[in-house]
Amino acid sequence: MNTDNFIKFDDYIVEELKDPEYQREFLNVSLEEYIEDGDFKSFFKSLEYVIKARGSVTEFAQKVNLNRRNLYELFKGEQKPQLDTVIKILKELGYSLKVA
Repeated sequence: MNTDNFIKFDDYIVEELKDPEYQREFLNVSLEEYIEDGDFKSFFKSLEYVIKARGSVTEFAQKVNLNRRNLYELFKGEQKPQLDTVIKILKELGYSLKVA
C-alpha cells in the first residue's frame, strides 16, 4: 500500500490545534478525562500537541524553565509531573487551573 498521501495523526492534530478556541476545548476535555481516569500520559500528550501547535518545544521549555528532555519525558509518560509543573505549563499557555 502506498502511504505517500496519508497524513500522520500527530501532524493533523497539531494543525487543527492552531485554532486557539479548539486548543482550549481540547485541553478542557483532556483535563476532564484525566480527572476521571487518572491517565496523566494522555493529558500530557494533549499538552504536547498544543505546545507544538504554538511553535517549538525547545523554546517553550526555556520559557517555563524546564529541561527540554524532562519535558519530553513528561509527554511520553516517563515521569509523573508535580502540580507546580502542570500549573507552570498551563500558565505559560495562557490557561489556569480552577476548582469548580
